[in-house]
Amino acid sequence: MKNLALLVVLFISFAQAVQAQEYGLASYYSDKFHGRPTASGETYDKDKMTAAHKTHPYGTLIRVTRLDNKKSVVVRVNDRGPYISGRVVDVSRKAADQLDLTADGTARVKVEVVQAPAEGETAAPAPPVVESKPRENPPPATTTPKVEKPKEPAKVVTPKETAPVAKADPKPKTDPKPKATEPATTPPSSAGTSVDGAVWVTEKNYQSYDLYKIELYKPEKAGFAVQVASLSTYDNAMKQVAELQGKWLKNVLLSIEKASNGSAVYKIMLGPYPDKEQAEAYRKNIKKRFKMDGFVVDLSTITY
Repeated sequence: MKNLALLVVLFISFAQAVQAQEYGLASYYSDKFHGRPTASGETYDKDKMTAAHKTHPYGTLIRVTRLDNKKSVVVRVNDRGPYISGRVVDVSRKAADQLDLTADGTARVKVEVVQAPAEGETAAPAPPVVESKPRENPPPATTTPKVEKPKEPAKVVTPKETAPVAKADPKPKTDPKPKATEPATTPPSSAGTSVDGAVWVTEKNYQSYDLYKIELYKPEKAGFAVQVASLSTYDNAMKQVAELQGKWLKNVLLSIEKASNGSAVYKIMLGPYPDKEQAEAYRKNIKKRFKMDGFVVDLSTITY
């Protein structure tokens, strides 16, 4: 009987250890979110070691380890997310720098729980709520006057005196909609087919005549990008996009410009990035990883 109990304890411990490990993609906060509130109520500080996770309680310390370069950091969970398929954690800019993540944008990582939050530990409390709504339609005075205890003025109600106030999750992280800004990453094991059965197009399965699903976005003409090709025909441009997708590059931009002779020029770029330094770091990264040449372009200077 004792042996059975011991086996049960060991099995539970093993299951908890397995659940404490998680594999997937890590990304990091854009600097534009510095100073904005997180889901926990704290203010995001790019110079602190913090992170967003979907399930771990606020205050949990987790270790994020890159699987390629084995670099790791310990960060404290104070936000929720990320909400892009395949991503398991968003780290602060300081943590990203220590992981060498700022040049790559995303990387495959292992996430482990180092320490659960202390008992009673919570994130920064929400601002106090002031009860200021006046009472409507007070009852008429009775015929027999009586002394009533005067109403107390509006007071500040702390979180201990009332139920938690529901609030929207600000989610200070990269907006998942503009997928074109996602930098290079290693394809997951499910690469090749999306959830709706559509096949991911690469140079291996691209053909000039076929049915393709395309979503077009017009990003703001601001920031910087890395130009990697300039082509004269639409078909060659499509082939180039397929080739980049074969490297699992999702941040492809297509600039269709008018040449001096009036014909169209199809310029393939990767980005955008908020400043020239980040774009230059990305250019060096794709040169190192894919032997791909390119140069930095200021998107605000392009004319159409």
